[in-house]
Amino acid sequence: MNRKKFTAALIAMMMVSVIGLGAVACKKTEPTETTPESSEITTTTTTTVPTTTLTEWKGPLNATEEVTWNETQLEQEETYYVKVSKGEFLNVRKGPNTTYEKIGTLTRGQTVTVVAKTNSGWYKTKDGYYIFQDYLTKNQPD
Repeated sequence: MNRKKFTAALIAMMMVSVIGLGAVACKKTEPTETTPESSEITTTTTTTVPTTTLTEWKGPLNATEEVTWNETQLEQEETYYVKVSKGEFLNVRKGPNTTYEKIGTLTRGQTVTVVAKTNSGWYKTKDGYYIFQDYLTKNQPD
């Protein structure tokens, strides 16, 4: 991954963190009713905790790419773990080469189900996308 893309991803993650912290800092205070006999005021504080949702992509690849490579179907689906350095991302592509469009990224330790292998060392995922074999492992990374 080049340095500009890494920097952009890092800035985006930092912005999400700052926005999330801002939501925690916002508190809603609701006063309770007071009666003439009481001069005390009681307040209730509610804290909102932000949640994070990862986007998942599913389904087969649209047939817009001309197949110009050979691939061998595996006898059965195999599950691999993404092995990239901590803080790095693995690009998922529409075809088995870096010239094909990047459609997403995966992080260290995520699982991938593969169904075929190309003659150029790329794995085809169950969803029809491609990941280079050097970044997948059978063992979960530490």
